Amino acid sequence: MILLFLPAATCLFWIFLIFFISRRTSSYWLLTTLSVVLMMYFIADAIYSTPGRNTYMVVYSHIMSTLAGPSVIPLLWLYFDKIRWHRRFRPIQYFWILIPISLLFATLALTGAMGRDAVASFLWRLYTEGPGVAAQYKGQLEYEYFLWASLGYRIIVGVEFAVAIIYTVVFMIRHKISFINVWRYFRNGESVRVVELQLSTMIIAGVYILSKVFFFKDIFDSHPWIAVAQAVLVSSWYFAFMLCSLLGEKKKVTLVQAQHVMFYNYNQAIKGPIVEMMMDELLDEAEQDALLRFQEKIGETLHMDQMTPAEMTAVKEKLFSSVAGSWDDSLLARFQNLMVNEQLFLQPSLSLGDIAERLHTNKTYISKLVNNTYNLSFPELLNTLRIDYAEQYLLNHRDAKQSEVAQACGFLSASSFNNIFKKITGMTPKVWLVARDRQNAQ
Repeated sequence: MILLFLPAATCLFWIFLIFFISRRTSSYWLLTTLSVVLMMYFIADAIYSTPGRNTYMVVYSHIMSTLAGPSVIPLLWLYFDKIRWHRRFRPIQYFWILIPISLLFATLALTGAMGRDAVASFLWRLYTEGPGVAAQYKGQLEYEYFLWASLGYRIIVGVEFAVAIIYTVVFMIRHKISFINVWRYFRNGESVRVVELQLSTMIIAGVYILSKVFFFKDIFDSHPWIAVAQAVLVSSWYFAFMLCSLLGEKKKVTLVQAQHVMFYNYNQAIKGPIVEMMMDELLDEAEQDALLRFQEKIGETLHMDQMTPAEMTAVKEKLFSSVAGSWDDSLLARFQNLMVNEQLFLQPSLSLGDIAERLHTNKTYISKLVNNTYNLSFPELLNTLRIDYAEQYLLNHRDAKQSEVAQACGFLSASSFNNIFKKITGMTPKVWLVARDRQNAQ
């Protein structure tokens, strides 16, 4: 039943494919780890579903599944969290790995203590007679094996699945996910959010999981075609999911853009060089008709056969500068949203690197953007925003201590707040407040 191993082969295919085409994306390691873990799980599942399998192979497949099974859903959660926020993970988000590792070591320890033959015999009875057979082994290692490697495993995966459903529902409500957009995407070629595309593929995964719950071992043995159908179904899901992952660095995509998927598979931090490279490739291979279509945007009459290398270079620079300009506008809008709307400047330890990471670019670019827009350095802009906020805070909290005001406005100490306030306004906070009252009184 070679088709039972189709899902594992699909995972192996994508492991090699994303290695060659997606190594520079921010989600590369997550997708690779997910593919490896799923491949382990699918191999174990294929062995379990194969009629007449070797009993020892069941032991090895069960060991693999105790590590892979509880890892799949957390990895999917980390992936969706990554493409939603585009930020580094916090260390606490990796603690989930202790669960599958604990299950794995417990299973290995019990297998070593019981012996491979005893585990194979127990698993065979467990699969053929059902969980009720475990009661006959109370007080023995077989019962401990059942509690850890079978019952505990199922409980953990069940809890993860329930949490995943709740997370997905909340995610869809909060981000206004609509599958109608997916229908319009395929029907009319309209734009759709990439996350909506990937969540739509999860419906297929849900059908697969439900079929695994309702079809038991005796049904697999009596009707092998059910196991084959499941294998084809989950392979289709994973292929569609990974195909959408190639668009993961974009928020929205149209059907036409999806047909040129490789152009949009890049990390946001290297967007500028990638766009420039795309322009170079387009112009190097452009024909007269294609160049004439750029005429309205460039404002020049282009003649391919009459252009010198220097003129071609000038055209490339002009094209890229207009693209970069629109990117600058977008970056400035996002920067202002972070600083003004989200009031990120109130964080005491805020650095240029933190802003660059949130905006998926580098520190040099943000520094130049601030200098060109505000004619200030980043620290100067940061202090200006904090002092503006401090002035309003002083008016609304007249009895507040200077240390309290400093902390509320993002300063590390009262002395630094006092010095910077005096440097920007020309007076201390107390003198400024008195002067403001006199001005209002007049």
